[in-house]
Amino acid sequence: MDENKLNLIFKAYDVRGLFNETITPEIGFKIGAAFATYVDSNEIIVGHDGRISNNEMFAAVSSGIQTINKKVLYVGMVPTDVVYTLSGIKNLPGLIITASHNPSEYTGMKFCNAGAVAIGQETGLREIQQIAENFNGNFVISDLPEKQTMNQIYLEHFKKIVDPKDLSEEVKFSIDAGNGVLGAIIEDLSDAFNLNFVGLYMNVDGSFPNHPADPSDENNLSDLKDKVISENLDFGVAFDGDADRSVFIDDKGNLISGSLMTCLISDWLFEKKSKVKVVHNVNVQPSVVEYLNNKGIKTIRSKVGHSYIKKIMRDEDADFGGEHSAHFYLRENFYADSGILTLLIFLKILSEKNVKTSELVENYEFYPSSGEINYVVEDVEISLKKIENSFEGQFDKLDGISYFADDFWFNLRGSNTEPMLRLNAEAVNQKTLDSIIDKISNIISL
Repeated sequence: MDENKLNLIFKAYDVRGLFNETITPEIGFKIGAAFATYVDSNEIIVGHDGRISNNEMFAAVSSGIQTINKKVLYVGMVPTDVVYTLSGIKNLPGLIITASHNPSEYTGMKFCNAGAVAIGQETGLREIQQIAENFNGNFVISDLPEKQTMNQIYLEHFKKIVDPKDLSEEVKFSIDAGNGVLGAIIEDLSDAFNLNFVGLYMNVDGSFPNHPADPSDENNLSDLKDKVISENLDFGVAFDGDADRSVFIDDKGNLISGSLMTCLISDWLFEKKSKVKVVHNVNVQPSVVEYLNNKGIKTIRSKVGHSYIKKIMRDEDADFGGEHSAHFYLRENFYADSGILTLLIFLKILSEKNVKTSELVENYEFYPSSGEINYVVEDVEISLKKIENSFEGQFDKLDGISYFADDFWFNLRGSNTEPMLRLNAEAVNQKTLDSIIDKISNIISL
């Protein structure tokens, strides 16, 4: 096994790489075998998203699992969170073959242990990599396991969290699936919750012909915005490729940031009960965190990434977790993230409050923020050091570098999946925000 190749694809909280370059079917076979060796259970839930390479990858990964004499519970083409939820319900480990929002040539895997316990770099991923490095079994494709469709079990679980009777059918919205895997479950989901929606790019197509399945880039939301405005809809929601992330826009076509959605849902939960704990990542705007703290909501800061958020939520028995990137987590869903459950919760909030989405959002006045700005760099560490040397005072280094000044804040961190830096910033006014973005951009480009 090429150890350097494994180092390229094993990230902080998943496996990600180029199909047939950094991740071949043989590597998928070895990782499947390694995961099966690592977990205690004799049965493993396996699903995949809608990528072109998935048939080859599934055959390889499931064969690797079976070569360790463990059974594959194959649930077919499903959103990532279906595997997480079924892992919680059935108390079995899970593996989903996906590269999330990455372009079509990528593949990868996300893992969880029995009970939907996240597996990341510090919680098993290093051990799985080591087992794969030392695995010497022959690469042989086994008979493929028969698919067992379990969408209804997943949706029945969601009905216990959000009762379909609590959702107003008068709320009409648009969903942009981005040709991702949401389309594989949308009919079952719509039937279960009587959704009143207009669909965009619902057919699953791993070549992503209409736009990248990455809703964090606002350029990919233009069709959704046009649809919401032209048809006078209540809101729009866009999903990423594996549908574990959902990004919302209001009835006027304005983006509802991940930070603001974290605030909206936390606020709603706080209305329901007097004590609420919320885990948020380093990129959630400080003004949002300050607002929540002032209301009496306990907030806990985390590194970016689902495995970090989930571990803290379990350790603290937190109610909710939110990331600026639009991953949202709920205790009742085994602390797992789900774009679909977030949509259902948002529908319940709108149904209860009976107001326009824009009116709901207008209740919150936070400082101007940059959204995520990406920079392709040759060396992440050198670029971070240049920024550190250009500002006086101390940096917080929980994840990347965070700088807190009286009139602005920013976090700059290396991507876990791509060779780039990600900047998030906020400031007391737009002029100060523009100035700090320009300064950071100029330093990085030197």
